[in-house]
Amino acid sequence: MADLKRAGPILKLLALVAILAGAWVIVRTTALGEYVTRDGMMAALEALRSSAWAPVVFVAVYAVATALALPGSLLTIVGGAVFGFWWGFLLNSLGANIGANAAFRLSRALGREGVERIVGGRLKGLDNATAEHGFLGLLILRLIPLVPFNALNFGSGLTAMRWRDYTLATLIGILPGTVVYTFFADALAQGSTGAGEAARTRLWIAGALFIALTLIPLIARRLGFRLPSRSSGETA
Repeated sequence: MADLKRAGPILKLLALVAILAGAWVIVRTTALGEYVTRDGMMAALEALRSSAWAPVVFVAVYAVATALALPGSLLTIVGGAVFGFWWGFLLNSLGANIGANAAFRLSRALGREGVERIVGGRLKGLDNATAEHGFLGLLILRLIPLVPFNALNFGSGLTAMRWRDYTLATLIGILPGTVVYTFFADALAQGSTGAGEAARTRLWIAGALFIALTLIPLIARRLGFRLPSRSSGETA
């Protein structure tokens, strides 16, 4: 019994890996994978468009996909193309935040103790840094579009970062990207069905916003943003 208790954290970590790997395998090897494409998602949501449940279904799918570390950027594009900019932005934000918090909780509950058991004291420095500077550090990383969204979700859960810091940094940090991707998708949808100067203007604006988003890392460096290197003994 004592050996089983000692092995508990490792078993939970293995369960986390199995859950994420299982979700990936199911998507890749079953009929569900047909819907995890832009065309598949668009077709499914178009079929639901006349239903009042379409927004609820979209948010639920987005949240579950994010919680299981499946790509969410595609869903953001679909949300903007199907629901338009304003509704798309709201639904994308809800789905992304709910899913990100679920991923954090899942990672914290199943993975934290196992990682701590494996790496031992080497995790303490990162714990101290995230406990003291977690909000600012995560906020900066969230603003950089090249940093994988899902990796930050699960990685944050493995550290001692406080949940309220994680939630607030995520809520604020994903806003620019959500705005740009949703507007870009809506502009593409409008441009493909419309004509004239208004449609072309929306596409130009969307393209400019997309380019500006990719320049965030350079702007951050120019402004002197650096992840804090000092740490304290505070833990979550």
